[in-house]
Amino acid sequence: MFKRECAVLDPKQLEALSAVVECGGFDKAARKLFLTQSAISQRIRQLEENLGQPVLTRTSPPAPTISGRLLLRHYQQLCLMEGELRNTLQPDAEDSSFTTLTVGVNADSLATWFLPAVQSVMQQRRLLIDVMMDDQDYTHELMRSGHVVGCIGTRPTPIQGGECHFLGSMRYLCLATPDFAARYFADGFTPAALAQAPAIIFSGKDDLHSEFLQQFAAYEGSTPHLTLPTPQGFVQATRLGLAYSLLPELMIDDDLHTGRLINLLPGQYVDLPLYWHHWRVESSLAQSLSEALLQHAAQVLRQPATA
Repeated sequence: MFKRECAVLDPKQLEALSAVVECGGFDKAARKLFLTQSAISQRIRQLEENLGQPVLTRTSPPAPTISGRLLLRHYQQLCLMEGELRNTLQPDAEDSSFTTLTVGVNADSLATWFLPAVQSVMQQRRLLIDVMMDDQDYTHELMRSGHVVGCIGTRPTPIQGGECHFLGSMRYLCLATPDFAARYFADGFTPAALAQAPAIIFSGKDDLHSEFLQQFAAYEGSTPHLTLPTPQGFVQATRLGLAYSLLPELMIDDDLHTGRLINLLPGQYVDLPLYWHHWRVESSLAQSLSEALLQHAAQVLRQPATA
């Protein structure tokens, strides 16, 4: 019988590919790996020659091709399984290494419930988490492009090769200070008021505010707005009376009870469903992370029975 030779992927070449994509360039990747730029370029070139196809686009910054994305996904899973195996073989070693997972998280989850959810599994399993933050409607692209092993997002269907679990919903209320409401909304939440009152958006990707206005005020016109890419900035700017905004109920403390903020549309809210996506991989560590997220989310996020 003939034995077919199987080409083995070089982990150092995969490491170089991951660094270039993560750092956004060959120079930064070289600094991260303590190599020269020429060494990084050579590893990428050898990887492409072995595969017979490009793994990076020659753009600025370089992006993974479809093949590159598959390789990044494989490399992340390889690192995960190797780290888990090493700690299993030497569980009591003083220098037992940490395992690092990169995940995509939307800003509001990161500012509220995500870190408490992963605290115990990080401490018990010697896990480090690299967080890549993006709008909740775009974290899936981080996973699809091979940047992360899992993400929290709004897509209800799994990405090909992955799994999807419903976490719960984050409720958003439309809030402002009493003085701001008296100044801009004395006659109610009207189109004329919305055209004048400054609002807050997270970024140009953020459609939550405009969708809220369309749904509850039938308003599709333009609104003056300021951009604050931090949830804490949203809260502070709203409390200072600089604008009105949609705030997660998990972040408003006792603002409504004390009257520091008021609900501009009582009884109206947005429940944003969140899902945990991850690649399908046999790993007890990845399973522990998923279980921790699902368990904590069930306690702090709104579930269908209570929504």
